[in-house]
Amino acid sequence: MQALELATFGARLRALRRARGLSQVQLARAIGRHHSVIGPYERDEFLPARPVLERLAAVLGTSPEYLLFGRSPQRGHLPQLGSLGPAGVLRTGHHEVALLGLRHEALMLVAIEDDSMAPVHRPGGFAVVEAAPQAVHEELFGREALAELADGRVVLRRLFPSASTGRYDLVAWNAPPLQAVEVRSVRPVVGFLHRQAFAA
Repeated sequence: MQALELATFGARLRALRRARGLSQVQLARAIGRHHSVIGPYERDEFLPARPVLERLAAVLGTSPEYLLFGRSPQRGHLPQLGSLGPAGVLRTGHHEVALLGLRHEALMLVAIEDDSMAPVHRPGGFAVVEAAPQAVHEELFGREALAELADGRVVLRRLFPSASTGRYDLVAWNAPPLQAVEVRSVRPVVGFLHRQAFAA
């Protein structure tokens, strides 16, 4: 159960804050922010900007990489899987992006070039996805994932079960839903990085 609880940035932040015996108000004061910001971070409503992330890590005695990814990756680069173009469809191309100066074989970046998943994933940023494709399972329902469809398209969408057995509904903020589609595999989204905020 603990592994599931620490699967997100917010869960790791909450666990570290509690382990240090700090309230949300105390943590906010320690990083020089308004007391109301910690709750949304812990609920994974949004990620802090890089300077705030670094202050959180310093106060909590950890690294920004641990807060973001749950581990301290080796130095290097994250491989870029491709770019999300019009309607959030993946255009493949393998590149190396010197962003956080991280490398972890379990993670990949997807450049966001359209606003189909805004305001969560905005153009100019990167979705961080698990590198290994996996079968759809119940724990992914309601989460964002890079989904490979039976017709070969790869799209970034929020995944839901469909009324049709073995099919799924894929929902975006600013694009029409894809209903009752066959999904071959998914790569869950584990975070979002903005290019300017995380420049090396």
